Amino acid sequence: MAKLILTVNGEVAGTHFIDGQRFTIGSVADSSLQLPYPGVSRMHAVIFTVGNDDILEDLDSTNGTLVNGSKVSRHILQHDDVIEIAGCQIRYRSQKAASGPSLDRTMVIKGLAPELAEKSPALASLERVGARRAGQSREASRLGLVRFIKGPQAGQEIELARVLRTFGKPGEQVAVINRRPHGYFITHVEGRKPALLNGKPIGEEPRPLAPDDVISVAGDELLFLLG
Repeated sequence: MAKLILTVNGEVAGTHFIDGQRFTIGSVADSSLQLPYPGVSRMHAVIFTVGNDDILEDLDSTNGTLVNGSKVSRHILQHDDVIEIAGCQIRYRSQKAASGPSLDRTMVIKGLAPELAEKSPALASLERVGARRAGQSREASRLGLVRFIKGPQAGQEIELARVLRTFGKPGEQVAVINRRPHGYFITHVEGRKPALLNGKPIGEEPRPLAPDDVISVAGDELLFLLG
């Protein structure tokens, strides 16, 4: 289980474990990790667990989120990364992350803006692995999309060009669609009741998507299609 070690003013202020699929960081009391300090937004950042990866995402906070000194909007956490929020330091520890990069992590890093993907020798090697594996499948060239068929957005379509795309309502029910070299997968990440795929609960493990699959999440129904 991954853990976060919080340091404030140079002193360790606590250890917190990421024991669910959504770990929130903010100034409000019901945050998974509450930081009641000036400069911390009410809902500052969130860590999603997708498969074997913990993904940090800044929630459009006022003062931003740093990882190892660089501002990020989304970042795949690596063992010993240091998250900085308004002067607070949060060290991420995970033997799972230290054991080596997964293919999902490769794809998410490649999907980040260039300024967010640090060009280290390790990352260069990681990108070569991702490119080689991606070339083994033609599925990556087929762009997916979802069409809302029920709910307030009925009739609208969203292209799944990004590596990760979340659907649903935070705090109620959320699912994430992950684009991989060999297709699209959906994972339930938040909510007491899991989202549904063709009427059946998705569960905690990623489920592959096929054309004409119907996703039900937070009162919306979406039809998955491939271009």
